[in-house]
Amino acid sequence: MQKHLGINRQIHILANCSTRKFNESFLDDDITGKQGSVLHFLLMRAGKQAVYQRDIEKQFGIRRSSVTSLLQKLEDNGYITREAVENDARLKLIVLTPKALKFQKSVVQGTIDFENKMIQGVSVDDIATWQRVTQQMTKNLKDAKIGGDD
Repeated sequence: MQKHLGINRQIHILANCSTRKFNESFLDDDITGKQGSVLHFLLMRAGKQAVYQRDIEKQFGIRRSSVTSLLQKLEDNGYITREAVENDARLKLIVLTPKALKFQKSVVQGTIDFENKMIQGVSVDDIATWQRVTQQMTKNLKDAKIGGDD
């Protein structure tokens, strides 16, 4: 039997620390780390690619209800609007407001600076290995039937 490695706990600690520091680094007080990540995703695509809620669900691996709540808060705080799509009433196009666009440079550069700080002292090979390992773990969990005969 394999010894418990504490990987899940380490992932949670990293995620919590990352979110907390991300919030402190360059975002307004009315934006959480997750909202900032979504705002960054939207800003990187601004003027280049239409973004819908399902794109955010897929990009971040989060449920529809969580994305709905997150987008509602961004909308309430004046960073986005959601517009109906003419040929499909179920789709809502996510549109950045002038308030969000004013943060484009700082959010994009802030995210780059944040990631550079996070990987400081970590080799390119270790980062590549970490990315392969976390992608495999994510796949394993998506494919798994937890509590079954896996």
